[in-house]
Amino acid sequence: MVPNELCAVLLRYFDLLYSEQLDSLLDLFANDVHWLIVPTATELVGKEQLQELAANHWHASPDRVKKLVNLFAGEEFGCLEYTSGGTVTGDADFVTTKIEATGRRYEVSCCFVFHFGTDGKIDRVREYFDLQTVQRQLGGNLDPADQSDGRR
Repeated sequence: MVPNELCAVLLRYFDLLYSEQLDSLLDLFANDVHWLIVPTATELVGKEQLQELAANHWHASPDRVKKLVNLFAGEEFGCLEYTSGGTVTGDADFVTTKIEATGRRYEVSCCFVFHFGTDGKIDRVREYFDLQTVQRQLGGNLDPADQSDGRR
């Protein structure tokens, strides 16, 4: 794919993020997508795990907002940077790290690196954010080493 096509897919992803259209968002991904959340060492494999985690996170902070900061792409990779913020009103499960409902607000900068397969679907993602910023804003222990249940 050419960079402009990849950017269009990533803009579609960004537009669908936190919306009621989770199925449309999942259509952008390969069935065997591999997603690594780097700060928590959480690995998701397949659309089913991605769907479960996304639904949990969106429910935990239903007033989430996002602001696009940067978007660029090459022939196989794209990068999306944005800020995300909201109020944690439900428990969020990152598999290896849990965030309890605190009613506190947060704002965090995120950066995602996407790889596109030959079919144009997103097949790999690496997600980056500063876990200490989240911990400082929400309180509690968010150290993945202290909370890991062995699933990765």
